[in-house]
Amino acid sequence: MTMQDASPESGTLQRLAACCGLETGYTDGCGVQRVASDDVVLATLRALGVEVETPADVLTALETRVRDAWDTVLAPVTVAWDGHLSFDVRVMAAESSGSVRCVLTLEQGEVREWVERLDGVPTIETASVGGRACAAKRVSVPAGVPLGYHELRVELGARTGEGLVIAAPSLAFAGEPGGVGVFVPLYALHSTRSWGIGDVTDMEHVVGWLGSTGARSVSTLPLLATDYSGTPCDPSPYRPISRLFWNELFVDPTRLPEFTASDAARRLVGSEQFQRRVARLQGTRLIDYPGALALKREALMLLAEAVTSRPGARADALSAWEREHPLAQAYASFRAERENSAAHPPTPAPPRDPRVAYRYHLYTQWVTEQQMARLASHADASGEGLYLDFPLGVHPSGFDVDRFPTQFAEGVTTGAPPDELFPGGQDWATPPPHPTAARYEGYRYLRAALTRHLEVASRLRIDHVMGLHRLFWIPSGAAATEGVYVHYPANDVTAILCLESCRHQTRLVGENLGTVPTYVNDTLEAHRMGGLHVAQFLVRPGDTPPIEPAACGTVASLNTHDTATFAGYLNGTDIDDRVARGLLTVASAAVARRRRRDERTVITESTEAGTAPADGPTDLLEASLGRLARSRADMVLVMLEDLWLEPRPHNLPGTGPERANWRRRARYSVEEFTGMPEVRDTVRRVAEEQARGRRERLAGRELA
Repeated sequence: MTMQDASPESGTLQRLAACCGLETGYTDGCGVQRVASDDVVLATLRALGVEVETPADVLTALETRVRDAWDTVLAPVTVAWDGHLSFDVRVMAAESSGSVRCVLTLEQGEVREWVERLDGVPTIETASVGGRACAAKRVSVPAGVPLGYHELRVELGARTGEGLVIAAPSLAFAGEPGGVGVFVPLYALHSTRSWGIGDVTDMEHVVGWLGSTGARSVSTLPLLATDYSGTPCDPSPYRPISRLFWNELFVDPTRLPEFTASDAARRLVGSEQFQRRVARLQGTRLIDYPGALALKREALMLLAEAVTSRPGARADALSAWEREHPLAQAYASFRAERENSAAHPPTPAPPRDPRVAYRYHLYTQWVTEQQMARLASHADASGEGLYLDFPLGVHPSGFDVDRFPTQFAEGVTTGAPPDELFPGGQDWATPPPHPTAARYEGYRYLRAALTRHLEVASRLRIDHVMGLHRLFWIPSGAAATEGVYVHYPANDVTAILCLESCRHQTRLVGENLGTVPTYVNDTLEAHRMGGLHVAQFLVRPGDTPPIEPAACGTVASLNTHDTATFAGYLNGTDIDDRVARGLLTVASAAVARRRRRDERTVITESTEAGTAPADGPTDLLEASLGRLARSRADMVLVMLEDLWLEPRPHNLPGTGPERANWRRRARYSVEEFTGMPEVRDTVRRVAEEQARGRRERLAGRELA
């Protein structure tokens, strides 16, 4: 763009918006064309750090944006796919026939230096900026670079540029076929030995049981640190206070070495009063998060004191871990300070001495990390391993926003535009990641958060994967119908995902549901990242075929934690709920119910040749799971609670505490459902069906 293009006419704001990556006009999920208002566009630009307090500032901001872009010698991030490195150097006319000195410092310390004649490299773009002729020259490096994160410095006379080089494989880790997995939220588990909420030991028992069914993986919701002290309590696993630390609520204190050595902790847990509190928590219909955490905290505080107050091997190990993890020190300090100043402090009340609270949070992160590693090892030994979930957002008042403030945009939240399920749009009340600040800081925060998950996960679901490309930003005070899309440097983050996936040998799955542009799925396919196939959304009466088959490489399921359960879908309880919330009129509800009856008919009749049509809900469930098992999906994910036809969902998106989201415990205990032959046998049949289909396809390829 030249300076002459930036005139003070009405289109200047739109040019500035486009220059900053805003997509101000879009089609929402209802097919309605929407255009963001000027006020929304200006507010979004301010959240990006563009100085536009009034419309009069727009032209100056556009000129500054263009000038700064051409004054930047080297982009902050360059991706070298499969080690092939080329980068652009932005030069002034007088520099274009000179030389550029390049210094590449590899991740392992090796330094490569060379000088490139600029008149011998191609020009890929030219511009006139403020009367100056500028050009972008592309420098290609003949010798490949090893995979990893490298530092590039270019010297162009008195001007210099520095940036990160991400040398990444073009394909994410593939591994062996995934088989069958079972999904269960960890919080929903309960057993005779746990304290009002599921814990790591409960999940280990589930993993062991799954091994006997032929299932290869267990899937769950995010297990990240969460603050339950608010009123009302917000237990959403998708608004953690940090994506860098685990949730100590899921620790099993009785499995820690210091529990055996702590008389005080064993007396506490064995006391009649403590056991009465456990029984009361176990007997509630909904999970009492603050109550469960209070029990855990009392025991864990005694164990933390036992380790930190006397010398020994465990104390030495904790001290060494503390020294090696400065972020854990910052996190423990943050939690201790917040608790002492909170309007609603946790129970039991935090110690007056912040050093005691600091030691508690440091200790609990240390032991949670150990138990997560043990769970992952147990899951790996039993099959494919853990299938974890990497959330998009964080709590606006949490540790990550406090510690890395420049990584998040202020004055806006993330959400989604209107669609058929949410005609008013969605506001998730999480701050969006800042697209340019992350680049200039080398994505250090994102890389650390990813690594935290990839260290223990064999498969990782990337929540709202379209957020790699664009996110829907809603300025403070605006309705969710008034947001605007902001684009992100997807190539950078895709490279990080591919690199870290291969380094940790973890398969990646993108949550690609909702209003998804075609380029999102194209990117997933090009880089060997799986997508989701949710059968509930893909029943299409009148089409051929009437049920869309699962594509190769996908994770296929009947539903998700955000949708109706299988039984709820068959019965139309999700439609009833939308009517109750005012999202459907009487007339539109009647249409939805007729369509659902047609969908049920399709499911009933879509059985294998020679097989009697499915009839009851159990038959329909098995037929539907069998259909997924015979597909080309990489993994079939069975929702555990569908196996006993649970009608209630775990979450109703767009609702709050009034619907008790994320608080429902499983209908049956771990001991009960692992002893139910009908549950075990259904999983086994699905696993056998998928294994048979895979063998037949492999045999067919060999014959071909």
